[in-house]
Amino acid sequence: MTFTAIVVDDEEYARDIVKSLLAQDASIQLLAECSNGAEAIEKICELRPDMVFLDIQMPEVNGFEVIQATQEKHTPHYIFTTAYDSFALKAFEVNAIDYLLKPFDDDRFFDALQKVKDKAQTPVSGLMKENLLALIEESRQTRTSFLKRISVRTGSRIHFINVEDIDWIEADNQYVKIHTGPKHQVHRQPLSELESLLDPSQFVRIHRSTIVNVDRITSLEPHFRGDYVISLQDNTKLKLAKSRKETLRQLMGW
Repeated sequence: MTFTAIVVDDEEYARDIVKSLLAQDASIQLLAECSNGAEAIEKICELRPDMVFLDIQMPEVNGFEVIQATQEKHTPHYIFTTAYDSFALKAFEVNAIDYLLKPFDDDRFFDALQKVKDKAQTPVSGLMKENLLALIEESRQTRTSFLKRISVRTGSRIHFINVEDIDWIEADNQYVKIHTGPKHQVHRQPLSELESLLDPSQFVRIHRSTIVNVDRITSLEPHFRGDYVISLQDNTKLKLAKSRKETLRQLMGW
């Protein structure tokens, strides 16, 4: 039996990961890949896939809004790809919705894929549609909760960093480096995606590749053409881009 699929994620590397794994299963026909929610809505209604791998944290139109916009025309079987913490993931488990917690490994991916293939042999039930709507409602209630801990994978081991212990975060290709004191650890998530999960009253993007914990800032000095240099408690120096200055000014009152 052949199953049709669409992959939706605003990060190209994330789409490539899912596509490469799907290519290993001859029963999956990839119909399209979408880089944003608006495109996903169009393709889901037009192509009516059996399953959709759907990123939740996308700018402008997020994954939940995609479901809302398409539910009357077509409801596929969804596998959510998400970086939500364990508290928010309870909503998925309670409503029997399949999800992949980023970063996921190959075994976890194929386990989720097999579950959805089993389900996809029959149309989406009325109960599953109700569960999806309940998930959307729960997401509205938990969306104001920001990350408290961030998972970091080292080999097969996963450990956690308390968000309050983070000094600053920098982009590292498709991942990020999380700096805590003299140490840094790689977290497998794009900077823009992680930014959307952090409390904006505590963490601010000061450059296209840098997020800083405002509690660690000790001083700012004018630099060049409107830019500033930020000093942190451990004497780390970071560039504050001119375009980001107003956000920090309003937050810190300077």
